Amino acid sequence: MDNHNPAQKQLELNSLIEFSQLITSKLDLKYILNNILLSIMGKMLIAKGMILLKTENENQNVFAIEAAKGFDSKLINTYAEIDFPKMSVFEYDDIEDKSGFINNSGLKYFFKIYFQNKYLGLICFGKKLNNTELAKNEIIFIETMLNISSSAIENTIKFNQLNNLNNNLNVKVRQLSSLSELGKEFNSNFTNRENIIKLLSYSLLGNFGIKDFIIIARDRSGEFNLLKENKKIDISEFDLKKLFPAGVIPEEFKSTLILQNNSSVPFLDFLYKQGFEIVIPTIIKNEIDYIICIGKKLNKTSYSETDIEFLESIVNLSLISIQNTELFREFLEKQKIENELKIAREIQLALLPNIIPEIPGYDIAGENIPALQVGGDYYDIIKLTDTKTALVIADVSGKGTPASLLMANIQSAVHSYLKLYTEIDFDIAKVTEKINELIYENTSSEKFITFFWGILDSARNTFEYINAGHNPPYLLHKNKIIPLSEGGFMIGILDFGINYEVGKINLEKDDVLVFYTDGVTEAMDKSGEEFGDDRLTDIMKNCRECSSKKILEVLNHSLVEFAVDTPQYDDITAIVLKKL
Repeated sequence: MDNHNPAQKQLELNSLIEFSQLITSKLDLKYILNNILLSIMGKMLIAKGMILLKTENENQNVFAIEAAKGFDSKLINTYAEIDFPKMSVFEYDDIEDKSGFINNSGLKYFFKIYFQNKYLGLICFGKKLNNTELAKNEIIFIETMLNISSSAIENTIKFNQLNNLNNNLNVKVRQLSSLSELGKEFNSNFTNRENIIKLLSYSLLGNFGIKDFIIIARDRSGEFNLLKENKKIDISEFDLKKLFPAGVIPEEFKSTLILQNNSSVPFLDFLYKQGFEIVIPTIIKNEIDYIICIGKKLNKTSYSETDIEFLESIVNLSLISIQNTELFREFLEKQKIENELKIAREIQLALLPNIIPEIPGYDIAGENIPALQVGGDYYDIIKLTDTKTALVIADVSGKGTPASLLMANIQSAVHSYLKLYTEIDFDIAKVTEKINELIYENTSSEKFITFFWGILDSARNTFEYINAGHNPPYLLHKNKIIPLSEGGFMIGILDFGINYEVGKINLEKDDVLVFYTDGVTEAMDKSGEEFGDDRLTDIMKNCRECSSKKILEVLNHSLVEFAVDTPQYDDITAIVLKKL
C-alpha cells in the first residue's frame, strides 16, 4: 500500500465507509464479526483469523471464540483461557505465558478491540500468504476498522442481552401473575404455619394434581423432622443430620432432583420407592434447611421444565412464609427478652458512677462498654472524704446476665465496707479479705472476680492499692511505664489463707494512671491478633498532654479501628486518672 497515493487513500476511505454501512445494517453479532474477519483477511491476504470476546466470567482471562476463519468450525462457541499482554497491539512472541491453544493456533498478530475504553475482546490473525510482515499503514488500517466496528459489536451485544432479558421477563411476568394471588394468601397467614401448609397443599393439588408431598425441616439443634406429611412415611432409619451436615451442601442436593430408581444415595432410593418423583432442597445461609418431596401427578404425566420451575416458585414462596412464622415467633420472644435485658441494663447502669466526683488537683474519667446488654465489668469512683477517694475496677468471669448479677454483688460489698471507712482504722488489706470471703460464700466455685482497688490521697498525692489478680493498671511517670501489681489472689476462689499486700505510689504532675479490664488489651482484629498492652501504653505516652476524657476517646477510637468488622467479644471498662 502507498499511503502517499491520493487515489489509494480515497479507495481505502470508500471501503471503510462501505464497511461501516455493512456492519451497522444488522444487529447480528455473527454477521458483524464474520464480515470484520473477511474484510481484513481479504485485504491483507491472510488465510487464518479469529475473534475472541470477553466473557462475564470472574476470571478476566476467559474468552469466547465467536468467529473464526481458517479453523475447524467446532471451535466457534467454545472458550479459551489466555493471559494476553496489556498492550493493545502485539504479536505471538510478546505473549509470555502461552497456553496450548495459542501454541497450536498458528496465530501471529493480535489486536485488542475497545469501545470507549471498554475492553471487548481481540481479533487475531495468522501469517500473510506472501509471508511478509504487516506494514505500519496496514496495522493502522486494521485499527481503524476495529474502531469503526467496535460500536456495532457493543450495540449488538447490548441488543442481544436486552432481547434475552425481555424474553425472560415475559416468561417471568406470566409466572409472577399466577403466583401473585397465592403470595397474598401466604402473606396474610404468615403467623399461622398450619394454614400456610394447607394453602400449599391446595395449590399443589389445584395446579398440578399433586396429592402426596412431605416437608422435612431442620430444627435449631440441626435435627431433621417431618414438618408435614399427607402420606405415612418413616424417615427415622436415616441420619439426615449426617447426610446434610451444617454448613455443607452435598453435591447431589445443590438443585432440584428428579428421582430415579437405584440411586447411589439410600435416602433418595427410599423416597423413589415411596412414590416420590421430585426433591426440592431449600438452601438458607449455605445449608439445607428444608427438603420438600413431591409425589406423582394424578394424571400420571411427567414433570416438564416449566412445571419444575413453577413448583420451585410455589414451594419457595410457601417456605419463606413458613420461615417468617418462625421468625415472627422468635421476634416476639426476643423482644420480650430484650425488654427484660433493657431493664437489667438500666439497673446495672445505676450501679456504676453516674457523676464522677471532682478531685482537687486531678482529672479523672471512666467508662463501661458491655459486650452484651449487661456485663460483668465494674468500676467505681467513690468520694470518702475531702481528700480521700476510692477507685475500683473489677472483672467478673463470664458475660451476660450471670456476670451482671455477680457484678452487683461486688458493688454492694464494696459500698458496704466503704461506708465504714475511717482514716484511722481502715485496713484495705483486711477489707479485701472480707470481700473475698463474702463473694466466696455467695457464688459457685467456677465463678471468680479479678479485682483492683485503691485509696487516692489528693492532699499527700499518694495512692495505696491492692491488685487481686486483675490486669495491672499502668502508671506513666515521665517516660516510664510502671505496672501496679502488688496484691494477691483473685476474689472468690478460696475462702481463707489469702494475704493481700498493699502497694503504694506517689503521684507527681502530669503522671497518668490507667485502670482497665482485659476487654481492652484482649480485643482482637480479624486475624486474631490482640490489641495488647503495648498499644495501650503507646496511647498513654502519645496522649500524656491530653485530658483524661480525651485519652479515653483516643483509646476507644483505637479499639474500634483495630477491631473493625469484628464483634466485641468482652466488656470494655477503663478509668483514666491524671495528676494536674
